[in-house]
Amino acid sequence: MSENTRTTYRHGNVREEALAAAHALIAESGYEKLSIRRVADQVGIAHRSLYNHFDDRDALLDAVATEGYEALAKKLAAAKTTDSFVSAYTKFALKNSSLYSLMTSRPHATMKEKPELQKAAHLVITEAIRLFSDQAAPTDEKKRSVFKIHMMLHGGLSLYQSGILDMPSDKAFVKELIAMVEEAS
Repeated sequence: MSENTRTTYRHGNVREEALAAAHALIAESGYEKLSIRRVADQVGIAHRSLYNHFDDRDALLDAVATEGYEALAKKLAAAKTTDSFVSAYTKFALKNSSLYSLMTSRPHATMKEKPELQKAAHLVITEAIRLFSDQAAPTDEKKRSVFKIHMMLHGGLSLYQSGILDMPSDKAFVKELIAMVEEAS
């Protein structure tokens, strides 16, 4: 090796590796404890290097939430019925509870300033519109249908995950949530 050869050059896709590390850390201990430094340590780079890929911690969290919304939308796209939508949504949120908490923590009011995150969140909304609203209905009516389903799902999940809803199993919870949605429709 010559004297001028750098030994610190890092090959690979640092952004993708950082996102994978962030997903793992969030699954392990929640998004509240995630830091740029912890992610950089997992990837094996100096924490300052991550600022070449993310403006700050919030930008990293937004990128992880974006991937979460995209993954959820992909699951929901396979749903053919409202029951399968509720089941897919609920199972995703239960299986990925820390990621789901991060996704729902991102302030919707600021999403206009974050087009990638907004686009990903709207993929989920589009899937809800597809199954829960009359396609010929006015926009406000479609919006109301989507709000209603998301409030029921998110509210039910919040109550269940906090232990307020006493259910014997996740499967029983999903079944009950499907029944509640059917009654409300």
